[in-house]
Amino acid sequence: MAGKTGGACQFPSKTSNYQRKSPLKSPSTLLTKDGGRARMAAARKKPCWVAPDGGADHFTALPLELRAHIAASLPFWQVVQLSVLSRPWRHIHHHAPVVKIHLDDYAFDLDPSLPGAVDEGAILGLRVALGRRAQDGVASKVDALFLRDYPVATGAGGGYHMPRHAARIIALADARWIRVSVAHAGLNPAPVSWTLDLTAAARHLQVFGEYHLAPAIAGPGGAALLELFLTQVSLCEWPPCLPSLRSLTLDDITVEAAFAPAAAWCPLLEHLGVFSTRIEQARVGIRLPLLKSLEMEDVDVRPHNDFLEPFGEVAIDAPELEELELRSTTGTTAVYRSLTLRAPRLRHLGYHNQFVAGGVDIDVGRPGSVRSGSISFESNAEIMCPKMRLCRMQMMRMLEGLLPELSPEDVANAARPHMKLDKYSVEGFEIGEMIPEEKLTCDLSAVMSSLKV
Repeated sequence: MAGKTGGACQFPSKTSNYQRKSPLKSPSTLLTKDGGRARMAAARKKPCWVAPDGGADHFTALPLELRAHIAASLPFWQVVQLSVLSRPWRHIHHHAPVVKIHLDDYAFDLDPSLPGAVDEGAILGLRVALGRRAQDGVASKVDALFLRDYPVATGAGGGYHMPRHAARIIALADARWIRVSVAHAGLNPAPVSWTLDLTAAARHLQVFGEYHLAPAIAGPGGAALLELFLTQVSLCEWPPCLPSLRSLTLDDITVEAAFAPAAAWCPLLEHLGVFSTRIEQARVGIRLPLLKSLEMEDVDVRPHNDFLEPFGEVAIDAPELEELELRSTTGTTAVYRSLTLRAPRLRHLGYHNQFVAGGVDIDVGRPGSVRSGSISFESNAEIMCPKMRLCRMQMMRMLEGLLPELSPEDVANAARPHMKLDKYSVEGFEIGEMIPEEKLTCDLSAVMSSLKV
């Protein structure tokens, strides 16, 4: 018995306190009588999961171009790291079509004891990788270079060293499409001049300036550039002559220089887009011999700190212009003093809400040449905008310019069936209540079709 020394050891019975209070049960108590033990043994011997086809690496089996295209979504330093995976990945960074580099990752700005310091070893490693790619005869060309946190202000983002590295990266990548994002330095950064040297391969350039000055464009790529996109920059002077430029887009720009793009600056320009831009000049003159499409949306034209309406004069002289879109959000842009348009080949006109207090002079060559588009105005009591009666008068002046062979009475009679005045309510910005609003629209396509001109 258990109470005697040297006696046989006896386990507690199934009804003992030990068995009832124990939270653990032996595996045998979990087995059923109908082969449970055999099923547990089989489960222990179950083989590990193996990928189909014997665990083959299907990703590595993809064509090199496809793997490189997938890898290009990573930052370039991670693409370089992939080259140590195996032999098929050895030169993957020589074929990635897109190179993404965040320069801020290599600056020690977060450490106050190292102002303007740069991780020279890491960024030199990137330069070496790009240099070897440039020397590899079978490597693919870099299609696009995304360069983020480009340092403009002295002492920021690597001080004097980082701009030198950035310029060298642009040269080594030799990309056709370049996007440069400037390091953020507040809403009113100090005006610092800077230059982008483009290689001969450059054809498309995007600059996100974070409200710095627009860069000067230099190098052989400036003469070959086809497309230029500038956003959030201050334009104090225009870039030098860009003889090959076909498309120019300005978005969220402050223009302090005279706004007069002409043939001497960009003789081959075909598309011009200006959006959410403030032009601090009394006059805008666009004279481009090959311009085919022009978009102007929320373009404020007024001299610096001038608050007396009406403001600037806008003149457009484009003999090859086919499409014109001039739009304004209600109450966001200043009233123009005058609008002059010379476009004998114009086919489409989209005009919305830009009021002109003075003369509207439109010459589109052959009467009825404009075949599509519309003219519309909106007015409500809360936003500072002209009364609908004045908007209707401007609409009629524009229609008379589009149909110069008709008398004002005939123009009014032809347009009246295709003019629509909508009255509805919108929520006010300030009081939060519903306020009445009106919208007057004239369908140019319908007018021209009814006249059969």
